[in-house]
Amino acid sequence: MKEDRLEIRTSHAERKQFEQAAAFLGMNLSEFVRRTALEKSYEVLRKSNSIILSNEDRDVFLKALENPPEPSKKLKQALKHHKQLIKND
Repeated sequence: MKEDRLEIRTSHAERKQFEQAAAFLGMNLSEFVRRTALEKSYEVLRKSNSIILSNEDRDVFLKALENPPEPSKKLKQALKHHKQLIKND
């Protein structure tokens, strides 16, 4: 059951457009606005969680996966420190 309420303000022209689109799809206004906002939020979140690389960046990334560099001194120290923290918990 839906419990939360969301209120928005729109211009008269926007409301009429929303109502027309909802009617075209056989929905009431609330259902149309809720579904449309939900679909858009999925799209935004999907894009925000994606990384798009150029061809050159993709090649560099794949090369690093196939031939990872040796860990640096600082990385080795950080791993040693991390293991000590985990051991002490």
